[in-house]
Amino acid sequence: MRKILALAWLNAVQLLRNPAEVVAVVVLPLVLTMLFGSAFGGGQASDLSVLFVDEDGSPYAAQVGELVDAEESLRIVQATREEAEAQISAGDAAVAVLVPEGFGADLPDAHAVIEIMRAPTSQSGYAVFAVVQGIAMRMSGNAAAARVVSSAMPGVADFDEVYADADSRWEPVPPIYTEGQTVVASEVRGDSVIAEGTAQSSIGFTVWFILFMTFGSAGGILEEREQGTLRRLLVAPIGRGTILSGKVLGTVLAASVQALVLVLVGALAFGVEWGRDPLGVALVLGSYILAGTGLAVMVSALVRTRDQMSGLSPLVSTGLAMLGGCLWPLEIVSPFMQTIAKLTPTGWAVIGLTDVVFRNQGVEAAVVPTLILLGFAGVTLGIGVKMLKFE
Repeated sequence: MRKILALAWLNAVQLLRNPAEVVAVVVLPLVLTMLFGSAFGGGQASDLSVLFVDEDGSPYAAQVGELVDAEESLRIVQATREEAEAQISAGDAAVAVLVPEGFGADLPDAHAVIEIMRAPTSQSGYAVFAVVQGIAMRMSGNAAAARVVSSAMPGVADFDEVYADADSRWEPVPPIYTEGQTVVASEVRGDSVIAEGTAQSSIGFTVWFILFMTFGSAGGILEEREQGTLRRLLVAPIGRGTILSGKVLGTVLAASVQALVLVLVGALAFGVEWGRDPLGVALVLGSYILAGTGLAVMVSALVRTRDQMSGLSPLVSTGLAMLGGCLWPLEIVSPFMQTIAKLTPTGWAVIGLTDVVFRNQGVEAAVVPTLILLGFAGVTLGIGVKMLKFE
């Protein structure tokens, strides 16, 4: 066992000795995880400022401003019509909501108008228009109810009182509201929630760059073969199995360290709940690291030089990452591509980690991916060890 650990340590030293390898398998994954996690994370977006012009001064006009400001993504800024026109023309503001004079007086007669002013290139104006349109429908319903009741009971029911009573019935939820569901073309897994943003980035990049690490570490075997080190090791009192075990263990340890670093970055920097079920995560990541190591050893046995390995490993790693759902949720691709993903180790790693980390399904969700990945590891390691040449 001491000899195996010594060979594993030598493999790690050889990897860290090459600055290019360190950048490719250590620095680059951290940089990309931070970059994509920040870009697609759930950070708070700044509120859109909406100029609000109240030329009427009535309580109904004030209600328009209050309802616009109540929208979480909008923030009203009081202005005059002239100020709104000047700021929008100069590009200092994107959109303005104007309540013209006489709005409150026209509301009982169903002739009230809310105006929207926006810059020609402003895309946010459409969102504001949708919000104001919803406000107009709410106020129209209140006014219609108040108009019918006050007309039916003149002198008894006051328009303003009935309007206020009708408007109060919109809180905390409107009288009629919609509920939406997203249906994806895939077998329902757990609660069918799709991993997005930082969760997708953290899981995907962890799975993707573990392959880079295993290929980079296994490439050291080719380097030693080119330098004749492997051949000289056979002369030493070390068996072939011990040598191969040391090389495999070194690759597994290097990939495990990288996985730990990427998991910590996802958990501490982006709040991804990697610690929700540590055993489930350990089972999936551990079996996937073995599968990635087996694949890397098999490829290193098939190619002749380290240069060939360096050229082939990015193609294999990136291709498997794309097919396996490291860059986008598997649920958004076609059923055929979802089937293809289940033929790759990256696909099963993403499925297992998404179910355990994001969908909180527990260690039970890790069992099937773990068994499949262990099977993949056994096959590829067996092929690689049998075909690997020491000279």
